[in-house]
Amino acid sequence: MKKFILRLLVFSILITGIILFLLNRYAGYVDYFYGKVSSPAQSSLIIGDSRSFQGLQPTVFNQNLSTTFDLPMYNFSFTLAQVSYGESLLKSIKSKINPDTKNGLFILSVHPYILSQRDKDDFENGIYFEESFPPGNMNYVNMNPNVEYFFKNYEYFHFKAIIRKNSIVHDDGWLEETNLTTDKTTLNDWKNTQLELYGGFIKKWKKSDYRIQKLNETIKFLKNHGRVVLVRMPSSDAIVAIENNYWNDFNLQMKNVAEENKVQYLDFTTNMSSFPTYDGVHLGKSAGQKFTKSVCDSILKYNKN
Repeated sequence: MKKFILRLLVFSILITGIILFLLNRYAGYVDYFYGKVSSPAQSSLIIGDSRSFQGLQPTVFNQNLSTTFDLPMYNFSFTLAQVSYGESLLKSIKSKINPDTKNGLFILSVHPYILSQRDKDDFENGIYFEESFPPGNMNYVNMNPNVEYFFKNYEYFHFKAIIRKNSIVHDDGWLEETNLTTDKTTLNDWKNTQLELYGGFIKKWKKSDYRIQKLNETIKFLKNHGRVVLVRMPSSDAIVAIENNYWNDFNLQMKNVAEENKVQYLDFTTNMSSFPTYDGVHLGKSAGQKFTKSVCDSILKYNKN
């Protein structure tokens, strides 16, 4: 029995070591989130869900704003399935920021869904859906190798992606879809899927004062380390129509949040044709480069005023 237990222990250590090696070498393909919790503390962050994960590119910020802020920029976005503005995300952000940072740049992606109470939330009883997912279920977000992530979030590993390489999360945290189709039928199917998905959210979710409050707390914390900019990213007309029907005064609330905290709010839903999405929600590489450059230009213009 002792020999069996010893062999099992050795085998487990060996398998764990191999997986951690693959994660560190091919993390950008194997797991979308591992690099975000195994990279060091950062001085500037992009924060949000899959819209900013794909649509805001750190290299463009670095090229245009390196003399204005403490860069490089790091994309600390996840997806809507893992994050909303709340205590868990704020805790992760506090851990991810280099405490010595004074002139960082922090881009916070905002839209109605990332500030909503989900059907799985029960705020009165202290239940928040995001506490079950990364980074909310993590105590350490700067550890390499991150053994905690290995044991808590192994379901996100997709080792076949090493061969397929249809997408990659770069070392700066940006997710690039490298194999997007140009087939119009497929693209229309993707757009219809997103419309059905987001249309379903509004039947189960509701506007949340708690998440607005946590957004305010996040802004106040980040202002101690530099400049904060709220960004509502472009989506298709149909998606924005759903959002505006669901939360018709969302822009007014974001403007109020920005004014109260003396930060900049950029709403790009009025200029959507300039930044076409491939599925109604997400920007591809080219559109993302153009959009990120526009965000940089707006920040520089704001600095001059």
